[in-house]
Amino acid sequence: MNIRFKFSRLSMLVGVLGLVSASLSGCGGGSSSGGGGPVPSGLPAPGTSPYTSSRQATAAACQPNPHQSGRARWTVLVYINAANNLQPDSLLNVGQMASVGSDGTNLNIVIQWKQANNCPYFSSVNNCGNPSFVGTHRYYILHHSAADVAAIENGDTSSLEDPQERLPDPSTNVNGTSDMGDWHVLANFIQWGATNYPSDHLAVVIWDHGSGALPVLNRSAGRQAVTRAVSQDANTGNQITTQQLAQALAASPRPIDDLIIDASLQCTAEVAYQVRNVARVMVASEESPPGTGYPYDTWLQAIKNGGGTNPCDMGNILIQDTLSTYASPSYTDITQAMVDLSQMGNVAQTINAFGGSLLQHVNDQANLIYNARYNAQYFEFPEYKDLYDFADLVRTSPGVPSDLAQAAYNVENALYGPSGAILAFGHGSSNEAKASGMSIYLPGPQEPSSVDYAVGYDPVYSGLALAQDAPNWPQFLQNQQK
Repeated sequence: MNIRFKFSRLSMLVGVLGLVSASLSGCGGGSSSGGGGPVPSGLPAPGTSPYTSSRQATAAACQPNPHQSGRARWTVLVYINAANNLQPDSLLNVGQMASVGSDGTNLNIVIQWKQANNCPYFSSVNNCGNPSFVGTHRYYILHHSAADVAAIENGDTSSLEDPQERLPDPSTNVNGTSDMGDWHVLANFIQWGATNYPSDHLAVVIWDHGSGALPVLNRSAGRQAVTRAVSQDANTGNQITTQQLAQALAASPRPIDDLIIDASLQCTAEVAYQVRNVARVMVASEESPPGTGYPYDTWLQAIKNGGGTNPCDMGNILIQDTLSTYASPSYTDITQAMVDLSQMGNVAQTINAFGGSLLQHVNDQANLIYNARYNAQYFEFPEYKDLYDFADLVRTSPGVPSDLAQAAYNVENALYGPSGAILAFGHGSSNEAKASGMSIYLPGPQEPSSVDYAVGYDPVYSGLALAQDAPNWPQFLQNQQK
């Protein structure tokens, strides 16, 4: 969820205008150094939607876990950090969950939910809303009547206080609340939830704001710079970085089948690579989805009814229901993808090789690179470009050198080829025509950051696992000529 929906694109106006003015000053034709024509791909065109990979039938990530008698087929752990301006949306989503409810046979819905009445941090989101309680609570969500659901969505959560639903408070609570921008708190919830609610399959949902892996300026905290990824707690001023997210997920006592990120800009190559060893598949958005988030009533009901027989079936249901819920053209910025995290090592290798080829041609193909970057599908933070679209634009550019075309093709193939990481993808009808599932950090050399005072490459990026294991990519970013 973005800085969210209402602020989508608008919050980026200054940065986008800066990008456009800087970009127009360098327009020109592409140069060539002996290109042999583009390498044909035989792959889907950028923006193909909906897309479902035939790999789902055989991919290890999609295979079901064996059923054990006496345990549910799915436990869904939902980490809801509503200590910010998304508090009203949290009421809606919890109400949707309560309209379905756990049955202990097919589905356990377990949530950790924070609301606050004091949100002094992060000036863009520091509105606590009208909390129905103050603190951090845990609940085992049961089925509720329509009247209860309506009450929850309107701010009366008293029906959740039944002893069968209200669980003991987190051990991380101090004075009744936890810092849900602290990765240790997330780790504690996952470890506790997976242990106490055993199931054939485990899904973890991260619910809150997100912005990929860029640093953000905490403007209400003495200009303190922090690295933002997900779970922005405006009550404490903390948030969980991309590196910390992987650490928290690793605390699970059993493998996580589906990592579901209900937050903005999280389906990036950087995030997927960072969490590649702690979950089987990741479902997330390249863009900033509406504040109302996932349709928890429809997709959880499908799981309760016996759907979601394996991790990919769960992801397919969530993607399809989300696209259906937000099908109206009035909804912009709708993207959803499911990523096979076991394939991210191969994706990283091709990104490294692509970065190396781009670096080799950074001078003689400066115009080609600029044009591909400028025309690639971008998102609310325009430093993020669709990786598949950018590679396709490079590969199909007139006069592209053959080595660069081949390196670009290899990236496309790693995403959508026979062993491609993208298992399913879809986008809405507005703004995302060439979105293809996974973005990558690709700022221009004079592009102002969307979230801090950096211009061009942000050195914090170098601390990410992808930057370290695919070092040619950050080297290319730092050596772009225009």
